[in-house]
Amino acid sequence: MNKLKIYIIRQLVKLFYRIKFKLRVNFNDFNPKRKDAYFLIGNHSFLHDGLIHAMFLKKYPFPIINSFMFTNEKMKYILTKVIYSIPKRKGQIDISTLREIIRIIKNDRGIMLFPEGNSSFFGKESDIPFSTVKLFKKFKIDVVICKTNGAYLTSARWGKKATRRGLIEMNYYTLFKGDELAEYSDKEIYEKTKSALTFNDFAWNREEKHLYNPNKRALGLETYMYVCPKCLSHQTLSTKDNRIFCDKCGEIAHFNAYSLLSGLEFDNLIEWDKLQKARLPKILKNIIYTSGSMFKVDVKDYSTEDMGYVDMELNSFSNNLFIQNRDQESKFDLSKIEGLTLTRKKEISFDYKKSTYLFKLEDPMLIYDSINFLKEDK
Repeated sequence: MNKLKIYIIRQLVKLFYRIKFKLRVNFNDFNPKRKDAYFLIGNHSFLHDGLIHAMFLKKYPFPIINSFMFTNEKMKYILTKVIYSIPKRKGQIDISTLREIIRIIKNDRGIMLFPEGNSSFFGKESDIPFSTVKLFKKFKIDVVICKTNGAYLTSARWGKKATRRGLIEMNYYTLFKGDELAEYSDKEIYEKTKSALTFNDFAWNREEKHLYNPNKRALGLETYMYVCPKCLSHQTLSTKDNRIFCDKCGEIAHFNAYSLLSGLEFDNLIEWDKLQKARLPKILKNIIYTSGSMFKVDVKDYSTEDMGYVDMELNSFSNNLFIQNRDQESKFDLSKIEGLTLTRKKEISFDYKKSTYLFKLEDPMLIYDSINFLKEDK
């Protein structure tokens, strides 16, 4: 693709985001026109982080992206042609990724990464791997952070519709100078990085009180929240516009003008998630059923083979995941599932023996949490 076409596409992407969101950017001590190699890190608050962070920079750092994002043809085009990106499997050491990072930095280009790996499920940070410290110390270049607030409230990961003109605040600043990294212990770098990436959009707007006036904000929530906070039943939730319903309780809550929850004992999804995870031992006393589409993934080029619509059954007693499609039934021993990941909104992927599978499910978070719980419980 020629440079003019790339430039035009990037300008259109930038215009799209400026229209879609209300962006407030502070660069502080960071020069957005800098051309040298550096790490740009950020709290991974929503699925658009990489593109939005890049669009403000003259010579953007190449982002490291979960490789399963490349299974979608439209996204693959953007990540290879518009914003050149480096694929990486979550939680796995990838020599080819490391070699690509080395090549890029040697060519005086920056690297963008989100140490959490996954964009936020419920509006706050998740754990970061200690290996991030090793990466910083290996290259000894500046580490710049872009701290984001409001992005999750504007466009939650599970959401079907972003809040138009929702406020997103972005603050760039230098976290470590490259020549100072040697002065810090690994633990000090880790703790400072972890602290810098901490965020909670619900707590932030409880204080800031920015109006979001969401429209259809609740749509899709039932794919991530699987327990009703009032009657504690599971897989009974549904949504309409900003409202949340339970088949047994009726309307139980809604998102207010600040994108906070009203109608429950808590105003945020973080506490709701704690509640539902605490219910897993009881939920898993019964078989869990869901459905969706199944794909086999070629990890060499991330092409997919459509294996059709499937019914899924998770049986904690036999410790197996059963998949039934038109042609056959497959059985997956939970103890042998590796690399479990929830990508984009509803896509669960994992390695099993020598193959890689991807599922687009109706209840992705319940299956994701259940498998993790059962594997940790063994």
